[in-house]
Amino acid sequence: METWTAQPPSPTRWWVLGLRGELDLHAVRHLREPLLSQIEAHGPWLAIDLSEVRFIDTTGVGLLVRLVHNLRGRNGDLALIAPAGQVLRILRWTNLTRVFRVLDTADALDD
Repeated sequence: METWTAQPPSPTRWWVLGLRGELDLHAVRHLREPLLSQIEAHGPWLAIDLSEVRFIDTTGVGLLVRLVHNLRGRNGDLALIAPAGQVLRILRWTNLTRVFRVLDTADALDD
């Protein structure tokens, strides 16, 4: 799993974390602690760019669910940017598209 951070195109309180690869048990083990550190550094308004994630398993879904609860508990939120393919199908099948803000691009982030 490769990650990167970026600021959205327009000024906003959101920060963007990009993921590339597979969001599975192996990736989650390596992401959990650094992700919490990044939240402490950048704040509780996180958008995850999933456009280059080609696979997600239940561990990855669980991480996203824990994240949204954690961020909302800090008066923030979690948005998912451009999930596609298998990732989008899993989010739809589990009705998690109702839990998360799902956006087509980072341009859609607003305060």
